[in-house]
Amino acid sequence: MQKIKKICSAYENETCVLKLQRDVIRVAGPDAGKYLQGQLTQDVLAMAEGESAWSFLLNPDGKVNAWLRITHIGEHKYLLDMDSDSGEVVLARLLRFKLRTDCELTLEKWEGITIIGKDASSFAGKPCSEQIAALTLWPQISSVDIIGGDTTALLERFPEPEQSYDFLRIVNCIPKMGTELHEKVIPAETGLVEKSVSFTKGCYTGQELVARIDSRGNKVPKNLMLVTCQEGMAIGDEVEVDGFSVGQLTSVATGSNLTVGLAYIARKASTASEGKVKGNTVSINSQQNTFPPERE
Repeated sequence: MQKIKKICSAYENETCVLKLQRDVIRVAGPDAGKYLQGQLTQDVLAMAEGESAWSFLLNPDGKVNAWLRITHIGEHKYLLDMDSDSGEVVLARLLRFKLRTDCELTLEKWEGITIIGKDASSFAGKPCSEQIAALTLWPQISSVDIIGGDTTALLERFPEPEQSYDFLRIVNCIPKMGTELHEKVIPAETGLVEKSVSFTKGCYTGQELVARIDSRGNKVPKNLMLVTCQEGMAIGDEVEVDGFSVGQLTSVATGSNLTVGLAYIARKASTASEGKVKGNTVSINSQQNTFPPERE
């Protein structure tokens, strides 16, 4: 973990930029806010124009359909941005519950960048219909997503980091659609409930499971955790603690002579700091509780 801290702390003194692709769904019409309020875990109607917030979109059984960012860009107008290639699944889920609702949903592919490190937060700004500029939820490194619009000047101004986007995503314990986020996962297992769920808003699809688990202290069978190793690891490798399999790697990346991965670790091993992957010793770390400001 000390090596990861060293890698992340280095960005306190430099600014870098990574290319980014996101799927974006435009939601517009007189019923847009009311409709999204009933579908997302975030309190959409409490958002002022220009605000962005992270939210889950759940299936009726409370399992995750998507984790996405919602941005309020104008009266009855919102942008939902999510991992690339997940937009069609999200659109289908939203349209499934769009009954007698006066709003239109349009799926688009947007290019963008993630600015990380020194002064990154200064690039967060008021969004518009063609661009989102909002803080990420990376706890270890200050970072901002700028999606849409012309980002050429910023790409030319700042260098790429030594590590890949996936490596930095993993060390910040950020799950990805299709790997850590899918219909078999519940929000409480991801560690993102605190910043993605409102417990004061009205009803929304999938709310019952979220509320029930919260009332029980968010005790779930497994939790998303960071696994690090000096040796190689691969997606699908089993993580063992005391000779027993307690999870399976879902994402893996290598950088700075270190291999990192994400795995849902069984609750019985959630306090373990070490384990084994293919006979090699690995470190197991829970997510950090220090996040950037909740809203821009």
